[in-house]
Amino acid sequence: MNGTLSAAGRAVRRHGLWLTALLTVGVFFALFLFGDAAEVSRAIIAIEPWRIGAVIVLATVSYGIRFAKWEYFLRELAITIPLKTSLLAFFSGLMMVVTPGKAGEVWKAWFLRDLRGVPVSRTASVVGAERVTDLLALSAFALLGLVVYEQSSTVLIGVLAVFLVGIGLLQWRTFCLGLLSRLEPLPIIGPYANELEEFYESAYALFQFRPLAVSLLISLLAWGLEGAALWIVLDGFSTQAALPVALFVFGLGSVIGAASLLPGGLAATEASMVGMLVVLGYTQSVAVSSTLLIRVGTLWYGAVLGTAVFVTYRFVRDRDQSAHPSR
Repeated sequence: MNGTLSAAGRAVRRHGLWLTALLTVGVFFALFLFGDAAEVSRAIIAIEPWRIGAVIVLATVSYGIRFAKWEYFLRELAITIPLKTSLLAFFSGLMMVVTPGKAGEVWKAWFLRDLRGVPVSRTASVVGAERVTDLLALSAFALLGLVVYEQSSTVLIGVLAVFLVGIGLLQWRTFCLGLLSRLEPLPIIGPYANELEEFYESAYALFQFRPLAVSLLISLLAWGLEGAALWIVLDGFSTQAALPVALFVFGLGSVIGAASLLPGGLAATEASMVGMLVVLGYTQSVAVSSTLLIRVGTLWYGAVLGTAVFVTYRFVRDRDQSAHPSR
């Protein structure tokens, strides 16, 4: 049994990206059928090219703003690394956006350890803070549905409550340090007690009110641009498109996708976005076309960009090592 599980784990690590791509093809194919493949194809072909370009530009600017948040968190923890290294770690980490809940982006912490010797226990908290503030910002957009469109979501409220309670517990320093000391004698925890305490202290610092407020504002701006990208796409298909609708649908779909723990939120994000757009009065073909374009222009564009950055880094590094083997 253990051997089977190990073999399955190795298969996922080696072929995870291909499996995710295969799942994407299946999801997109199902959406085409749901929205009437002929209608969806005609709509996508007919959309003005500048709108596709605008999606890519807004997504790129969004990544740049999120990089500013990454840098802000590093500075809050007094982690000093060259800007070039920081850029490399952040943007190559985008190739992990297709992992469940983007948890694979913790790879950035290991990458910085290998490049600059920064302890993983410190930078892993930065990745965690990135994800939490991203979800809080997306939840804020999704809450527009509760206020403006009188839509409700038990899942959304539950996810938001869990994160708020978790942040509150993180700030209860006496309790958390006491809990870590109680867990220290356990065989699995003991050898990593110092790293866990360092991880907690870093997380405690990042979730203080000021850094949390600043990073949340940055997240709202970054994800707001991707919501605006959905609005630009919707506007190309329908005269009833409105920015609050796009922000709401994009935020809700992203939160549900993250909560599903599926790779890249696949199927869950698409289904919720299409379903909500239909509920709000859009035709099935418009809902499907818009969702397909925004997912390719954000999720998969990010994955391709991150992969290209990392592959370029490896190529340059290997070439330099071949040219100067003594280094």
